[in-house]
Amino acid sequence: MLKLMVLSDSHRAAGKIERAAEVFAQEGFDLAVHLGDVCPDARKFAALTGAAPLCVRGNCDGPFADAPAERVEEIAGVKFLLVHGDRYGVKSSLTRLCYRAEELGCQAALFGHTHSAFCGYAGAALLVNPGALRDGNYAEITLHEGKIVPRLLSL
Repeated sequence: MLKLMVLSDSHRAAGKIERAAEVFAQEGFDLAVHLGDVCPDARKFAALTGAAPLCVRGNCDGPFADAPAERVEEIAGVKFLLVHGDRYGVKSSLTRLCYRAEELGCQAALFGHTHSAFCGYAGAALLVNPGALRDGNYAEITLHEGKIVPRLLSL
């Protein structure tokens, strides 16, 4: 079993980043993901936890941020698409994101940008938005024998 902490839209909220780092350690998370806005916050999280999150850049990070705009990661046998969401128009529809996940053969897509937590299926892909960390929101994803169990949580 593997526990994944999913963070997004931290927007330099130092206290929330510190609290997320405490929860990461207390709850026994194995891995973290930061879905952009603002990427340097992921470095602060890494310094506090010793665990560098998988990171993508968001629309507030700029084109020269040291993280890709999109990445595909296989974690515990599950293929994830990691994006911020702005490039897929997630504020108006999840269709483009769903199609992209399916095109890449991903079972799940993790995204942010809207600041609103969401968890559900669109087509064959599970879509998870943890909501904005600056508002105290995050997601936990437990992976066990190929099964994905998401939970939307608050600090």
